[in-house]
Amino acid sequence: MSRFIDELQNLKLNDTSLVVGNPKGGCMVFRQSIAVLLLTVLSVYAKNEPHILPVGAIEALSLLKKGNDRFISGIVRTDGQAKEDIARLFEWQGPNAIVLSCSDSRVSPEIVFDQKLGEIFTVRSAGAVLSPSLVASIEYAVETLGSRLVVVLGHTNCGAVQCAMDTLGGKSAGSANLNLLVADIHPRIRGKVKQPSKNLETESWLNARGAAQDLVKRSDLIARAVTLGKIKIVSGLYSFTTGAVVFD
Repeated sequence: MSRFIDELQNLKLNDTSLVVGNPKGGCMVFRQSIAVLLLTVLSVYAKNEPHILPVGAIEALSLLKKGNDRFISGIVRTDGQAKEDIARLFEWQGPNAIVLSCSDSRVSPEIVFDQKLGEIFTVRSAGAVLSPSLVASIEYAVETLGSRLVVVLGHTNCGAVQCAMDTLGGKSAGSANLNLLVADIHPRIRGKVKQPSKNLETESWLNARGAAQDLVKRSDLIARAVTLGKIKIVSGLYSFTTGAVVFD
């Protein structure tokens, strides 16, 4: 869907390569006219079916910020989770944002951003560690679902970051799999912090920002989307103290 819409938007007015009937007879249909018609239909459909087509990155980020404000205030939405919403999203999803976050049970993106069914595509791992399957999941949401914003969400007092700090000297994290996990975090924090910061805020920021950078390095698809301006990647940090998310 995302690629289809992009191609429609990029068509030129003078592109007459799509011909109906006899070209010499002048029976010609401009591709741009078809594109405009299809985009109009999709736009009307999207207005009648909220969240089917993702919004732009700036608007998506604004929605997350407003949602976090509601979460902090305690006055949250009650819409977006009824049977009608389940039925509405049966055939397609168009999440406004992709959120890569830590698996910590206290940092559920849908809750801290006050988002409902179909509104964010959430990918989670301890410490926001970038396994190949996790990167592929983000690629899917970018390429197929058309999401324009990627948020890498860290949090204070992160256990995975603390474990990575404790094993910088070569100590085992407890298992082969855990060693692989902290090894992904080590380069983001090694040599950058002399003393642990309060609530591991500095270290958690380093990890979140490093994961955002690594995401681009490890995926040609995502790197290309960033270069073309199709997506925006931002980092954020959730505070266990206040419930607030601060963005870069």
